Amino acid sequence: MLNVNEQKIDRITEAINHLLEGRAPDAITLESDAPEDEVAQLTRYVNRLISEYGAFSNFLFDISRGDLDSEAPKGRLHALHSLKNLQANLRHLTWKTNQIAHGDFTQRVDFMGEFSDSFNLMVGQLAAARAELLAKNEELDRISRTDLLTGLMNRRGALEALEKEVHRANRSKRPFVVIIADVDHFKRVNDTYGHDAGDAVLVELAGTFMECLRLEDLCARWGGEEFLFILSETDLPESFAVAERLRLGVENLQTLHHGISLQVTISSGMSVFRDGDDVDSCIKRSDLCLYEAKHAGRNQVWFQCAADTPASPLTSELKKPLA
Repeated sequence: MLNVNEQKIDRITEAINHLLEGRAPDAITLESDAPEDEVAQLTRYVNRLISEYGAFSNFLFDISRGDLDSEAPKGRLHALHSLKNLQANLRHLTWKTNQIAHGDFTQRVDFMGEFSDSFNLMVGQLAAARAELLAKNEELDRISRTDLLTGLMNRRGALEALEKEVHRANRSKRPFVVIIADVDHFKRVNDTYGHDAGDAVLVELAGTFMECLRLEDLCARWGGEEFLFILSETDLPESFAVAERLRLGVENLQTLHHGISLQVTISSGMSVFRDGDDVDSCIKRSDLCLYEAKHAGRNQVWFQCAADTPASPLTSELKKPLA
């Protein structure tokens, strides 16, 4: 028959075996009147080990499921201190990951050994992929505002440029001029020589236009064989000189296509946008002047001088208001 101490030793041995097997044993009960001997002292040590092991196991379980806010228990287990360090590192890694998620790709890790190399490689690749994506988006944005044939702004780009120019004009109280030019008898070029020839003419026209404009001016392919020009911070006299330079540049241009020399002219209409004006009305006035230039024989520049009255300074007298 085992005595009391031998029974306690057996329970202590069983508890230690359970701990070694990864199972949490129950604490060993000490009788209140038990003598304070070596067996009782050993029992208290084992009970403290059981308690710390239980707290350590619960904390480890919280960490393993991602609960980084779990409060670390108190204890002297060396593994517990290592687990606290792991918790702190995971918290810091989570913060760095959150910074990366918000676009800060400068974050790097140097406190987690081999994992740091993999993490830093991943962040570097993400940064490179993001830079490539941004570059492609910028290119797509540029293409969305560019006419692919001529390289000029397209209608969308022109409308955005007009909107900016309106804001500038309203702030500075300085006008700008809108010119709309159309290639005369362009359909004949396409019908006679083919659309490739027509495209070649448009490309040559775009180059001529850019050579004739000032640095601050803008040119866009408004649609088909029609072009729109924005002459910034200028009024009619100076703008008319630019419009005439455009007209003469086209008149003197020859496009060589498959051994055939092609020559065209343009008709233009222009109007002034002043503070408080409406950009749609300004475009309509330019369109009206373009119509009059076409009606009057083409290869001319007409402008709106006052109160929607188209006129052409190419003649010795201003045209009378239309009925």
